[in-house]
Amino acid sequence: MMHTQLTDKPLILLVDDIPSNLHVLIAGLKDEYRIKTAVNGPAALELASRADRPDLILLDMMMPGMSGIEVLQRLRRQPETSSIPVVFVTADSSEQSQLDVLELGADDYLTKPVVTKVLLAKVRNILQRKRVERELRLASHVFNYSGEAIIITDHDNRIIEVNPSFIRLTGYTLEEVRGKDPGMLSSGRTKAEEYRTMWKSINEQDFWQGELWDRRKDGHVYPKLLTISVVRNARGEIDFYIGSFTDISKQKAVEAEVRYIANHDHLTGLPNRLYVQAALERALALAQRERSEIAVMFIDLDRFKSVNDTLGHAGGDALLMQVAERLRGSVRASDLVARLGGDEFIVIMTDVRLRAGAATVAEKILASLSEPYLINEHTLENRASIGISLYPHDGDSVEDLMKYADRAMYRAKEAGRGRFRFHDTPAAIAEEDSG
Repeated sequence: MMHTQLTDKPLILLVDDIPSNLHVLIAGLKDEYRIKTAVNGPAALELASRADRPDLILLDMMMPGMSGIEVLQRLRRQPETSSIPVVFVTADSSEQSQLDVLELGADDYLTKPVVTKVLLAKVRNILQRKRVERELRLASHVFNYSGEAIIITDHDNRIIEVNPSFIRLTGYTLEEVRGKDPGMLSSGRTKAEEYRTMWKSINEQDFWQGELWDRRKDGHVYPKLLTISVVRNARGEIDFYIGSFTDISKQKAVEAEVRYIANHDHLTGLPNRLYVQAALERALALAQRERSEIAVMFIDLDRFKSVNDTLGHAGGDALLMQVAERLRGSVRASDLVARLGGDEFIVIMTDVRLRAGAATVAEKILASLSEPYLINEHTLENRASIGISLYPHDGDSVEDLMKYADRAMYRAKEAGRGRFRFHDTPAAIAEEDSG
């Protein structure tokens, strides 16, 4: 493989046993290229095999000891020098001689005496051609061996080429998709507005990257990270669209698991305090728009410490898991049940008929939680106290509603435990107690 330092001029190796010939070549090339010289075949082979290999070799055909032809043959046999372009410099200008040179594996030839303009033109052309060939080889390697699926479409967005990773990922062969719009891969889960945004970016910036949902040939739907770029010609017209994408199902699953762990209690599987904060904010925003009502219930088990003291932490954990199940069974599927920590739980009810509806559910919860529990072959009874705050009656912020529900819960405990209290005026509290 040719070695070119991007920050340097291309390196040319000049090989000729006659110093005057070398001087002519050096004079023509020194302004545009770095130069190394050799006066015999062995020296040329040694220089060509170094880490700083030449980008091009100008090689005299007729040299004593080792001819230019033998030098070329040895260069082609060695993997590290086989791709270095070689231009023979010869005094024989006959057509047959020129043909022989090319058949030997040379890339071109120059006839003596060397004309500087011809020398420069041939060197530039060969280096440019080799550079393009190298880029094409690299592009071909990336296309064929990339772990990402790659799809190329024409200016009408019709598929003209796909790589092996595309076939493995989608299940479609090139013959099955050639000439079709890539929209055939769509799962139907991506919104039309997302596609409009995508094409707006492609048309305005010649680039877009984002996530879409596609469907494999076998019907499996999966999320993918897609990058689309535009290839334009010299007139600014679109020649191709190039898309590359990967299946991000595993990444999405990991992200979902991380979110779940961050937002759920590890013991009961219920949402945790962090989740409650965000959920209540969303519920309040919706209730404000729809002028609906919300009830927030703080639930605290009575004398939970005695359970831990009697049955140990394992027994306490078993009780908490049963409490969680009973709470879920006491409310609607649309209501939120969460564990705030320790023996504290919360229920958020949306679209509830304020006091009447909240009171009915609170009574149902108290009745359910007061039923006997079977913990490690031990039967025990445990009750709970509930405090309730109401939106919009008691407040319109997450902080106020949770604070007032907490205060009401402590009033329920002070009133004798195993009951519920609303956050309300003192007169209303006294009226509830007398009732």
